[in-house]
Amino acid sequence: MKKLIYSIFVTLSFISCDKYLDIEPVGQVIPKSVEEYRSFLTSAYSIAKNHKVLTTYRTDELSLSADAAGIEFYQDLFIWNDLNPSPLTTVFPYATFYNTIFYTNHVINSEATIEGNLSEKEQLVGEACALRAMQYFELINLYAKPYNKATANTDPGVPITTEYDAEKEYAVESVEEVYALILSDLAKAESLLNIQKQDVGYNYRFSVVAVKALKSRVYLYQQKWQKAIDAANEALAINAEIQNLNADTSIMPSEYNSVESILALETIASVDLVSNTTISDALINAYNQTTDLRFPLYFKQNTDGSFSSKKGAETKFKVSYRTAELHLTIAECLAALNKDVLAKEKLISFAENRYTTDGFNTYKANVNSLKSNDLKIEILEERRREFAIEGQRWNDLRRTTQPKLTKIFDGVTYILEENDARYVIPFPNDATINNPNL
Repeated sequence: MKKLIYSIFVTLSFISCDKYLDIEPVGQVIPKSVEEYRSFLTSAYSIAKNHKVLTTYRTDELSLSADAAGIEFYQDLFIWNDLNPSPLTTVFPYATFYNTIFYTNHVINSEATIEGNLSEKEQLVGEACALRAMQYFELINLYAKPYNKATANTDPGVPITTEYDAEKEYAVESVEEVYALILSDLAKAESLLNIQKQDVGYNYRFSVVAVKALKSRVYLYQQKWQKAIDAANEALAINAEIQNLNADTSIMPSEYNSVESILALETIASVDLVSNTTISDALINAYNQTTDLRFPLYFKQNTDGSFSSKKGAETKFKVSYRTAELHLTIAECLAALNKDVLAKEKLISFAENRYTTDGFNTYKANVNSLKSNDLKIEILEERRREFAIEGQRWNDLRRTTQPKLTKIFDGVTYILEENDARYVIPFPNDATINNPNL
């Protein structure tokens, strides 16, 4: 990224509500008006965001057969072979994050000169700030250690660029500095955004509720428990809907047109993941298959008795933030603050929408019997069940206990040790070649 190639010639495009994220090029201009900058930002939104597909391979959610089609692209991800992977191994994205950032930078830095309606311009720039914050948040949680208040000022993070400079050397900034930029961008986004909640079909774009949901996640990862609760409650004041699976299993809660959807931007599964992997026994065993209504909704059984994910590569499964996360974030933070009674109430209230009546009564009794540490574990297990194959598991493992993971592949046992250095993904080779500062 030493040389930052950047062009302000963009493809004008529009979004169809009928075909979610259906982008059709219709011409080229140098953006001046707010409408032209809207098309410019749409280009940033449309850049592929599939890193969560790749982190899922690294988790304990999947099983992989040595005979699986396309195994050469994912085997090394699955067994955490980062030192000498096959040249065919799919590389984690790096430049694409910065490509998105460069688009957002241009919108943000052009705020004073964008022509058009003030309200539309403020919404646009607010979205750009939020989208930039999101990119840095994803980068820092791939390529740096999890946030640790005691060491964040010295832990290396990722380079920061907020304006284009072809001659500048981009040094790695600390984890603390990257988080500071993320929160600064989110504060500016909140001051500018005027759309509380995007309409279905446009909910790939940031809104006030989406910014608050992202802010809650940022504070959760920083272990700033009360701030995470406050941000989550602010988001829930705009949209608190939870899909009751006892009444409606017509779609998954994670689909872009679900009542729970807040931001539907990131790809969470691929054709290869759905077709060529199975669900691990560890994840299957995390569910009560009889009473947990998510189990038949999320998974399908194969002829050999194994299970595969129903969360597929179709656009409808794009998800970044949804209301279920806000409820479980509040429960986790309350437990961390030793407010066990309130944490249990929040967890039980959420779970009523996910279990059969009999199953819920059993679940409620079990939760009420839990001691403090066991309650914390149960909340994380509920996150595991709720967000299966949605790209959240890797970060949840990283930011909590970084446990020991064991996998068997082609008859060989592979181990990711507790607090293993491989919980941080190394920068891609092309990134280090282009920027020796990495």
